Amino acid sequence: MSNDAITKWTGLTVSGTLPIGVYYAGQRHRNFILRVGLAGDVIEALEGQPTASTARIALDLYRRQLLQLGDIPAEALTLDLLKAELAEIDQSELERASAELTKKLQPASASSPTGDVSSTSSSGTATA
Repeated sequence: MSNDAITKWTGLTVSGTLPIGVYYAGQRHRNFILRVGLAGDVIEALEGQPTASTARIALDLYRRQLLQLGDIPAEALTLDLLKAELAEIDQSELERASAELTKKLQPASASSPTGDVSSTSSSGTATA
């Protein structure tokens, strides 16, 4: 994938290393960049395989989100390649990375204001 395509996703990706890696062109490719998922990814995965299992759809979603997997050319990073070569432990790493990215992109929770008047009465706990 070109640097311009990766630049488009700045701040919306997570990088990592697969424990085993995908075997392609005589070597294992382990380093990856996973971008945030888009609604279009889900739509395309579901429309492309309307009767597919949840596991197959999930794998197709990861394939669409992978901006880079080692030196594998984008056109070679197919669902068939991942089905044949992605180890279960590697898919778990992609799941973990996706969850990390989701957490990273969620807005910080608003802190509770301080100094507001309490809505509960303290008369029952006051002492004379």
